[in-house]
Amino acid sequence: MPPRPGDGASGRAVARFAARPFDAARLGLAALLLVLFAQGPGLSGLVEQWWLVLVGLGGALVANSTGIGGGVVFVPAFDVLALPEDRIVGTSLLIQCFGMSMGALTYLSRGSIPALPRLEDGGTARLSSAGIVLTVLPAALVGYWLATLGGFRPDWPLALIFKVLSLGLLAALLATQFARVLTHRPLAMGTDGAMLCLVGLIGGAFVGWISIGVGELLAIYLMLRGLRAVEAVGLAVIVTALCVVLARIGLPGSQGVEVDVALLVAPGALLGGFLAPFLLDYVGETRVKWFCAFWIVVSPMFM
Repeated sequence: MPPRPGDGASGRAVARFAARPFDAARLGLAALLLVLFAQGPGLSGLVEQWWLVLVGLGGALVANSTGIGGGVVFVPAFDVLALPEDRIVGTSLLIQCFGMSMGALTYLSRGSIPALPRLEDGGTARLSSAGIVLTVLPAALVGYWLATLGGFRPDWPLALIFKVLSLGLLAALLATQFARVLTHRPLAMGTDGAMLCLVGLIGGAFVGWISIGVGELLAIYLMLRGLRAVEAVGLAVIVTALCVVLARIGLPGSQGVEVDVALLVAPGALLGGFLAPFLLDYVGETRVKWFCAFWIVVSPMFM
């Protein structure tokens, strides 16, 4: 009997990727970046400014292993590089479209995000993982719109906004290390739903101002509610990825962008997004938190 189409090695490879859609999506994301990179700065630009890849790698490792947005690295770095202030946040968001998306797909591919998050006492959340994302995300996009096109923004320089909000996020991050879990009761649509909407609205505004915020606040709230760190961080990364992608696609004129800089940083961000979930497993939640706390204290000093 003649072989059927798809019986060969190529057919088996296609079937394998069809059964693992998140792996296929990661390859697609890498291919998209490769195409954009070839049309943009190209290999010559990479050779001249190779160190920008390391900036992307560091930012994505921090972002995807803690839920803290990559802007905590990118904003100070671009300020040092003297990028125009009105383009720093937009450039950071474009890079995060690649780095956070790769991180989100890696968490999903590894099965780190169950359909129903487990609590430490073994209970089952009433609000599913998808429910958490769909509750936070619309509020975050509203917050982002208010902070950009809506004009709801403090009349402060970017560096001052970054320093004030970063220190606030630092205090909240440390609270997850020292504070007791608020409750082990299952997440419910009522009180938790309202709190998640508030987290999304405030975090989305932070994203519009300094390109970080919604993931941090979500991870902190979920850990205080008793979710395991890998679940809380994974959900935070997914929400951040969706937020920055939809913000760039749906509101393209809301932030200026240095496209060539973003494309030179993005390969490192893509690699960091892939490696970060493994880093969290290997190094441990506590060490990663303390390193991020140290970076949040140090990075505003360069601005």
